Amino acid sequence: SETAVAEDHRALLRVGAVGLNFRDVLNVMGQYPGNPGEPGADCAGTIQATSSAVLRAVLGDVVCGMAEGCLRAYVCTHAGLLQTMPSVWSLEEACTMPTTWSTVFLALGNLAQLRRGNRVLVHAATGGVGLVAVEFAKHVGAVVFGTAGAQRKQEHLRELGVECISTSRNSEVFAVDMEAVLGVQRLDAVLSSLSHDEYIPRSAC
Repeated sequence: SETAVAEDHRALLRVGAVGLNFRDVLNVMGQYPGNPGEPGADCAGTIQATSSAVLRAVLGDVVCGMAEGCLRAYVCTHAGLLQTMPSVWSLEEACTMPTTWSTVFLALGNLAQLRRGNRVLVHAATGGVGLVAVEFAKHVGAVVFGTAGAQRKQEHLRELGVECISTSRNSEVFAVDMEAVLGVQRLDAVLSSLSHDEYIPRSAC
């Protein structure tokens, strides 16, 4: 283990649970474009050792975070990618959080600097990133607009308090819906997990 954590700011983690993403499915099926690396990125577990430069993580800490190739019993990663886990979370719950929350904090927090009263559109709002984005936007007091495909998913967004809901399957219907709601107003931010290019020009801020 001393060799494993010899690099500065590294931590050795005993993996307790791993969150699988669609990227991992494509990876093992050989359908991911380019070099996806080893399967596994999100995990939770217990710190077993750290390099001498690591100050805030200590032996025995229960953490969640990101570690490439974490589908194994032990994995070494940068300590800055790990966060002490809230005691009310299980390992299984915690390992679903890192990538989705990091994506939303970077996109809506750091880049868009979303704040109270802003209007934000979340495409595919019932996906992993989408649901976190809705919660983050509500937390800062933003007005949330969202898209989803199936009717039951749209109903779920209504239960979450999403202001305006449209389809993620027909960009023309979406454009009409947004114009009816926004009028001459503009969006302040858009976060999209859709692969449909036709939505991009119709979602401009």
